[in-house]
Amino acid sequence: MKFLAKTRGIRIRGLLLLLVVLVLLWHKPILKIYFVLDYPDKIIACSRENGVSSATISAIVFTESRFNPLACSHKGALGLMQIMPSTGEWVARQIGWTHFSKQDLLNPSKNLEVGVWYLAYLKRNFKHNEYLALASYNAGSRYVTEWLQKGTWDGNKMKIEQIPFPETKKYLIRILFLRRMYHYLYPDLLTI
Repeated sequence: MKFLAKTRGIRIRGLLLLLVVLVLLWHKPILKIYFVLDYPDKIIACSRENGVSSATISAIVFTESRFNPLACSHKGALGLMQIMPSTGEWVARQIGWTHFSKQDLLNPSKNLEVGVWYLAYLKRNFKHNEYLALASYNAGSRYVTEWLQKGTWDGNKMKIEQIPFPETKKYLIRILFLRRMYHYLYPDLLTI
């Protein structure tokens, strides 16, 4: 009998401790330590200029680089939004830059200009379907177009499990979660 009372007491204390930890973890100031928001003014300006959700851009930057402007992937993607130099060069021409170097992608302001414009371009290219645009940002337009043509995935949020690339499937789920998190943490700054 004493043993049962002891284990019940331990279980109750454990549940209370878990509840306290969960409350603390969901406490905005604590969450903001982990989910930082650097460059908010530039993110908001680029998002407005291109008609893209600033919470989505924040989620992409967090996922791609954790807001590290000097981030470089093993594939050669650079900066906050992890832009490939060839993509950066193409976007720079589209937006009228007279000069571009891959070093520009390590500049937070320029990286955001290029990355947000490119996401808006992908969104337009896929008839304003943000899920297709986000999948394309991760996997590449060629693959997403192929999925559409073959009927592999139609861009429906409810059918994300049909995405054939596990990395892209996880990426899309992560971005959608983080977009909500950033909007929850910074509602006065970020739009969905």
